[in-house]
Amino acid sequence: MSQNKQTMHEEEALEGALSPIVNKLIDKNFENSGDKIATQIAPLIGGAIREQIKSQKDDIVDALYPVMGNMISKFVTKSFEEILNKINDQIQNGLSIATLKRKIKAKIKGVSETELLLEESSEAKIKAVLLIHKESGALLCKVEDDNATLSDADMLASMMTAIRSFVNEWVESNDKFQELGEIEYGGNKIIIEASGYSYLAVIVEGAAYTKTYEKIRAALEKIVLSHGKSIQNFQGNFETLDKESIEQELKSLLLETKPLEVETQKKKSPLLFLLPLLLLLYIAYVFYENSIDTELQESIYSRIEATPQLLPFKFTVDVDNKVATIKGRVPFEYHKKLLQKELQSISGLKAIHNKVRVVPTLTDPLQVSANIAYLLQGFNLAKNNNIRYDFDYNTLKLYGTLANKQTKERLLNALKKIQGIQKIQENIIIQQPNIDTNLYFQRGATTLDTTTKEALLKVIKSIKENQITTPLRLTAYSDMVGSKTINRELAKKRVQSIQTFLEENGVSNSLVSQIFDTPPPHVDAVKDPKEARRITLTLKQSKSDV
Repeated sequence: MSQNKQTMHEEEALEGALSPIVNKLIDKNFENSGDKIATQIAPLIGGAIREQIKSQKDDIVDALYPVMGNMISKFVTKSFEEILNKINDQIQNGLSIATLKRKIKAKIKGVSETELLLEESSEAKIKAVLLIHKESGALLCKVEDDNATLSDADMLASMMTAIRSFVNEWVESNDKFQELGEIEYGGNKIIIEASGYSYLAVIVEGAAYTKTYEKIRAALEKIVLSHGKSIQNFQGNFETLDKESIEQELKSLLLETKPLEVETQKKKSPLLFLLPLLLLLYIAYVFYENSIDTELQESIYSRIEATPQLLPFKFTVDVDNKVATIKGRVPFEYHKKLLQKELQSISGLKAIHNKVRVVPTLTDPLQVSANIAYLLQGFNLAKNNNIRYDFDYNTLKLYGTLANKQTKERLLNALKKIQGIQKIQENIIIQQPNIDTNLYFQRGATTLDTTTKEALLKVIKSIKENQITTPLRLTAYSDMVGSKTINRELAKKRVQSIQTFLEENGVSNSLVSQIFDTPPPHVDAVKDPKEARRITLTLKQSKSDV
């Protein structure tokens, strides 16, 4: 006994001596190897937390909800603000037919445009439905859409139970009993509907409408009424549940699409159909009235054209709502009264506003046209002159052909002297006569014989009668008899003889010559030497001839 006491005293003495040293070593080790210690202890802490959640879940919730609750609240508030800002930007900046239709629809339904846009943002589609036991978090039953498969539904059920319990504990601080309603992630959401000893977790893609929530509640109510007792007594044995019957109820939710929109279309106000109809009727009425005004306008123009006394004058006619307004100018009051009288006989006109001005100094277009015709008749008597005209209220248009520029200038000067012509538009072509002539010489001769002189005199007469000032062209050819030098000299002398004869007979046109030591194209010098050594006289064509 005494030996045991002695041993205890020795241990206490040893502990008292080593404790300060060990504590210092531990503190120093923590300071120098903090990262290493954290790495080694982390797995132990993780396991301890999991064990604590299993055994004392409520204590963990009480410890974390002040921090987590505040964080969740801020996140939800911020997310909702961002959604509203995006929607408002779309409403304010959007300017399209769809935007206008949405504004009208929102007014008719009595909701804000933002709410309507949220409602129309997407189509609700239920992807999966889970029936979960409240207390244990066990997955009692599940149904899934063909295109959506949950990889680990049991894990999701446990997580949903833990999250639901956590949030419900947090909101109980407000002294009001509230349930977690839904969880959003990405474009989807999980709608949570609880009743009795179980709750439904419904995974929805897109926007969920009121009808969606009502159908989820109705399905859960049927399950609770039919299977509430077996769910209440559930102890982990799934054979106690009628899973087939529960699945049938859950599958009915997968048919949920977008009933609200369908019902809205069925319950549309008759005003929505009446307004487009009234708009169409108004448009048809406007088109009908415009067609009547157009027909009346055409009738007025036809009546004016059918009245010889009014035909020379220019009038503008405007018809609006069967009221005609006439503007223009006439030389006498007689013409204005005649116009009024003719238009009054047109049926369908409500009123006639005759704003035609009487201008005494205005020349009678008929007289002006007669003077123009008389002048042109004299000019057209000359050969190669053929001028026609159109006269439309002070504007004269000329087109046709004249023999030369001099005649054109004399014609335009004469027309300018006729009173009543303010503007002349002409498209006159100078049609010069054809004076092309072949001149022939005897072999080796350079003088003009009688036949050649007679041919030249005809050309000279045409030049003088038509006042042709265009340069003349002489083209000399050779019969290739003898040397090229001799043939070129003969051609030059023949051209000189022709030029001298023209000048002696009063032709002052400039002359351009071209000499070839070969026959004309397609001429055989052996068979027809006379044609081979001819000289051709023509007019030199240029842009100024037109």
